[in-house]
Amino acid sequence: MALTKTSTFDFVKLFARAVTETIEDATSSQIYVSRTAMQVEGVQIRGDLGVFMAFSGDYNGIMILNYDAESALEIVGAALRTMSMPEEEIPKYAGSDEVRQSIGELSNQVIGKCRAMVEERFGLTSMTNIPAVVPITVPIALSMVSKEPKAFECVRVQFTTQNHNKFYMEMALEPFRVVPFEAS
Repeated sequence: MALTKTSTFDFVKLFARAVTETIEDATSSQIYVSRTAMQVEGVQIRGDLGVFMAFSGDYNGIMILNYDAESALEIVGAALRTMSMPEEEIPKYAGSDEVRQSIGELSNQVIGKCRAMVEERFGLTSMTNIPAVVPITVPIALSMVSKEPKAFECVRVQFTTQNHNKFYMEMALEPFRVVPFEAS
């Protein structure tokens, strides 16, 4: 099914907005979103630190946030500085427990905001797991069994931090089309 014939991009735009707003609010710094989204064959946890969240309900899929060490450290450092943490206590190693916990908490806020935005705009709900944060040395492909045997539609979006470090959102969504409906 072509992505333009489904509601996948509508959801990807909402999820990208939630990522941007949540991280900007937490860090008091600007996050830039790529002007294009890439249709990809599948989703992977990659980079130095990956976070994945599965959701199911009225809509089903997987959301992954992939960070290289520099972007994770920049985001976590900025968030902790915003909370007035002393500079000497800011983590310097992307694989540290503090960085993984902070990225996990930010990801939990992101997915919560995503779910709230989808419910507000479309009236659809979904449950999700607690974000799993994984340090990565080799890419790991993820897939999900769905209610329907259709292939998931997969999209990658690039984000850039204020210091020009990159991180990515990858989404795999079960294909569907949202059609406005009012019962008479």
